[in-house]
Amino acid sequence: MSEDTAAVPGSDLPEATVERGHGFSGIWLVPLVAILVAGVLLYRDLRDRGETVEISLPTAEGVEAGKTLVRYRDVVVGTVQSVRLSSDLNQVVLEAQMARDSDQVLVEGTRFWVERPRIGPHGISGLTTIVSGAYVALDPGDPKGKPQRHFVGLTDPPQTLRGNKGLALRLSSDVPVLGLSYGTPVLHEGVDVGQVTRIDLVKKGKGIDIEIEIDEAYKHRVHENSRFWNVSGMEMTAGLHGVDVQAASLEAVLAGGVAFGTPGAARGRAQDGAGFQLFSGRVEAFRDYHESQGLQVVVRTRNLGSIANGDLVLYRGFPVGKVLRSSLDSDARHVHVTLQIEPRFVPLVRTNTVFWNASGASADFGLSGLHVHMASLESVLLGGVAFATPNEPGAPADPGAVFKLADEAKDAWHKWAPVIALDEAP
Repeated sequence: MSEDTAAVPGSDLPEATVERGHGFSGIWLVPLVAILVAGVLLYRDLRDRGETVEISLPTAEGVEAGKTLVRYRDVVVGTVQSVRLSSDLNQVVLEAQMARDSDQVLVEGTRFWVERPRIGPHGISGLTTIVSGAYVALDPGDPKGKPQRHFVGLTDPPQTLRGNKGLALRLSSDVPVLGLSYGTPVLHEGVDVGQVTRIDLVKKGKGIDIEIEIDEAYKHRVHENSRFWNVSGMEMTAGLHGVDVQAASLEAVLAGGVAFGTPGAARGRAQDGAGFQLFSGRVEAFRDYHESQGLQVVVRTRNLGSIANGDLVLYRGFPVGKVLRSSLDSDARHVHVTLQIEPRFVPLVRTNTVFWNASGASADFGLSGLHVHMASLESVLLGGVAFATPNEPGAPADPGAVFKLADEAKDAWHKWAPVIALDEAP
């Protein structure tokens, strides 16, 4: 009998034989496979894991740690891992784990913002987030830019992404920009060609900074000498024929807007990042250009009377210019009135030209009765300055020439009728 077998006394049962096992149990394969799978998953996670970035935002509305994704062109490039307050409690700091192949977009100039439903001048945006939830979007900077891991997020999404190759410009204003806000349109000849992307107070001193983006298809319309003005609401100008109301578009009336144009001959195209002044209206924007055209002369008088800026300058009752401004002489004995003559009518003003106050009407009694003198009904209502040139004209007047302003015209002046060739009409 083997030492491993034993018989039970008094039993007919066969003896049991016990053998010692030397094989490997298959049950141990289950935890080994689980460990192997976990290792592979951990390796893949470490392999695919990129840099961790911090994004500062004014609010964390709609953002959840571990759930909110970071997307670029609808491709997931990261996940928000944590949300915390900044040390000064003024900002929210998002910590996002980025994908390995996203390092090329983590450069200086990259912009982050939270994409959520918004209602603005250009309609409703971000509707897809109603179903998918808010997400952090990004617009990459220059791929050759300096690597960066800390970013200040935007309050609102940029109207134009850098990939669209639009024209970014800076406007500055010394007065309040009523009616303008993020997303309001930029107009050229009444056509929507861009939008306002940012409005903020200047960091030092007084004034307002405005950033705008011109769509790529229209950026060739902006030149170095272009002028920008606020067209929010309506611009009204009172005249003899009533009130002239101008508005760039219904959209500009309702939502505000910026318009631009180029006076005279266009100079080189505006470069990306160029700065311009924002004027309060079109008249103000083109004022210095219009005043640089034609001829400016000065008339001196002891009493300004009813002459005012903007009054007409008349030749034979025909408007050929306007009154620009008036000021006291240095000795305070005379008033200097600056007149601007339109380019076509510059040849009418000679060294022997005479000027008189045509504002309102004057009367005198003579042997033949009462005589009423007025240059025109328009001058009676608006005031103005009239002038005449003798039949034998003198030399052309120089810019800034000074003339005496008579209180009224002499009868002989009305009879003068020199032949003077005018410049061709524009």
